[in-house]
Amino acid sequence: MLVPCALLGVAAFAASTGARQEPAPSAAPAAGHKVSGNVLYDGPKLEAKPLSVTAEQAKGCCADGSSVDSADPALVVDDKNGLKNAVVEIDVKDAKLVVPKEPIVVDQKKCVFDPHVVVVPAGATVRFLNSDGVAHNVRAQSLKNDSFNKTMAPGGKDEVVFANTDKIKINCDYHPWMSNWVYVTDKPFHALTAADGTFAVDGVPPGTWKVKVWHETLGRGEGEVVVGADGKVAALELKLAPKKKKS
Repeated sequence: MLVPCALLGVAAFAASTGARQEPAPSAAPAAGHKVSGNVLYDGPKLEAKPLSVTAEQAKGCCADGSSVDSADPALVVDDKNGLKNAVVEIDVKDAKLVVPKEPIVVDQKKCVFDPHVVVVPAGATVRFLNSDGVAHNVRAQSLKNDSFNKTMAPGGKDEVVFANTDKIKINCDYHPWMSNWVYVTDKPFHALTAADGTFAVDGVPPGTWKVKVWHETLGRGEGEVVVGADGKVAALELKLAPKKKKS
């Protein structure tokens, strides 16, 4: 069983490859330079274990002929150890956070939260939707924002403002396999890793900046990036590993 950790390695390589996920709409303006790289899983080989989804619980979740996606989204690693859904933040001194005017959407579709992880600038609104034909609820366990439990009728929606930095676990009690994380940040320069572990953050000014990484299963890590005045910046390779069990 994997437990949270705080192990992170940082190394430079010539260029990042593969598909990447764009930064959230609230990322800083493009007046600056791009920082890109990979977040990698650095641990023993994983055995895929599906979530427990019974036929009775899944009634009405999907159209006839299809079924609920029972793949566990909590720790997704590709064949090259790319780690999906890791939050990357670059801590730039005095950088101003831009709060998006439009709500950030988290949907409930086919009895799965979509997306599984969302990065939200502090002060932004999240719009929770229910696109299913069955009832859901949105139960939030928060330390620095208000916790809540909202019933979501089929086709329903509700909006919540997350004012303070936090890591908020969201569940649906009707369908216990459903989970989501709302990561509330006060850092303008941030990204969420794509399925192959790649990320990119635009607009980073010249300087030496601390890089922080968070993952729901593996915990936190730290690194550093140097952005040259000429715009040169080496791509980063960041690693997160499971915490070693005490003997």
